[in-house]
Amino acid sequence: MSERASQPYKCTLSEAALKKAKDELNEDPKTRLQKVDELRKMFKTRPDIKFRSDTEFLLRFLRNKKFNVDKAFKMLVHYYQVRKDYKDIFTNYKPSAVKHIFELQNSMVCSRKDKEGRVILVTKIGDWDPEHHDIFTGIKAQLMTLECLLADEEFQVNGIVYVADYSGLNKKHMRFTSPMVMKKISDVYMNAMPIRVKAVHYVRQPELFSTLFSLLRPLLTEKMRKRLHFHGEDYGTLHQFVPSAVLPSAIGGQLPEYDNTEWTNKTLAAEEEFIYNEQFGFLKSDEILGKERSTTDATTGLTGTFKKLDV
Repeated sequence: MSERASQPYKCTLSEAALKKAKDELNEDPKTRLQKVDELRKMFKTRPDIKFRSDTEFLLRFLRNKKFNVDKAFKMLVHYYQVRKDYKDIFTNYKPSAVKHIFELQNSMVCSRKDKEGRVILVTKIGDWDPEHHDIFTGIKAQLMTLECLLADEEFQVNGIVYVADYSGLNKKHMRFTSPMVMKKISDVYMNAMPIRVKAVHYVRQPELFSTLFSLLRPLLTEKMRKRLHFHGEDYGTLHQFVPSAVLPSAIGGQLPEYDNTEWTNKTLAAEEEFIYNEQFGFLKSDEILGKERSTTDATTGLTGTFKKLDV
């Protein structure tokens, strides 16, 4: 067990969030740590993975799967699987590697939450220049911000609302957006990240958006499809869900412009946390062989590693 895993857990949820966690996520403070232990016990079924085991980290997955231990373990395994499979996203996965993307201000974590306590994330899709910035580099930067948000237990319970501004989407973007790309992105967001996506609002969509969305729609669950809202230029309908006071003026809000300085700085400051997290995941072949050589003698109960003996 790691040093972090041995540290006592202290819940930081407010009374309102505790009630929501109980009502919506089946979280019971009396059995919470028992569920974490049950999840840890499942690690032995996958000796090919080095799991991060601290309580705060594992609760992200349990809450996302409403404390169903089997489902939480499946998502946790997939969290490591995508890191192994999608090297174009997870190679050099640390904030300093994408500082230039944060500085573009293409995404913004709003300074205030909605009335349900949910974080609002606004993204300017049309501002992405695929000829200068690979799409997966942009995804990498946003995923890091989301992982920083996940450190907050209130975020784990209340979830997030996306506002996607598609003004400026053109054929150049479409050339870099294939079914394979959309499948990879949706796999990471929907199957590997323990995030409660409560709604997605699309605004200022051009005609090309229908072509792009046709690639994404088959990858969405029916539950997720019901959480999509299409507003076009009608900011009034958007503001029925997301208060204008927290949105930039470009989409009918009261803030003068996009400004993600606060969360850019928070994510960059979390560099060591990302480096720490990188030690976990699928073991390399030589590490697996090392594990296999470590055995327990059935007659003496001694555990050790076979080595060549000089006689």
